[in-house]
Amino acid sequence: MSIFHGALIVEDDPAVADRMRRILGNLAPGRRVVVASTRAEACNLLASLPYDLVLVGMRLPRSEGVSLIAHIRRTYLHIETIAMSPSDDHELVNAAISAGAIGYLLTEADDAELSFLLRSIERGGAPMDSRVARRILGLIAASAKTRTIEPIRTEPRTEGRAEHAAAPRSVPALLSPRELKVLRLIAQGWSNRQIAEAVYLSVNTIEFHAKSIYRKLAVKSRTQAVHEATQHGLLN
Repeated sequence: MSIFHGALIVEDDPAVADRMRRILGNLAPGRRVVVASTRAEACNLLASLPYDLVLVGMRLPRSEGVSLIAHIRRTYLHIETIAMSPSDDHELVNAAISAGAIGYLLTEADDAELSFLLRSIERGGAPMDSRVARRILGLIAASAKTRTIEPIRTEPRTEGRAEHAAAPRSVPALLSPRELKVLRLIAQGWSNRQIAEAVYLSVNTIEFHAKSIYRKLAVKSRTQAVHEATQHGLLN
């Protein structure tokens, strides 16, 4: 199975764009790879031809890369969007991931490393340069250390009246980018077969992702999954 059927590269540096086009062409011979140099050009191409993979350069002027990633996330749920830049600038990385990118590549890496990372898409992975991944894990660890556990507050029992506080809802296990995409399509009423055709995966793979979603959300049906996802803001 090819890692993509139609790919769009959005990059204003011709050398980087040509290099990424060559890498993608080697990964999926015969597949369509198109280059755009601006957000406006990319939006026109997205509206006119089907794509399932978009690489977005984060050095586009006026934060066009971030706004384009957010636009794709809102409008084209089946498209995998990957950000890229020459270095692991933490502001660019945070902005891209927050906007909806499923991965982040550093174009200073060699062709073999970039190819290896991009191939992970075929397995449902999130292509992430190791330096970027290390930075993100560091931020998560730092955030965990700063959390404080609030003491349990007890109230004296009022005679003749028992007040029961509702048990707090547990936060669901973190969904992978692929699972989140499948969940959002489920919420739109798509069948497993429709989802499989849209993201170019087998029905069995989609069913596997759906079961994983149910397990992480502690539910047993699509309806319950959508309800829980809505409660936790996962469909925003």
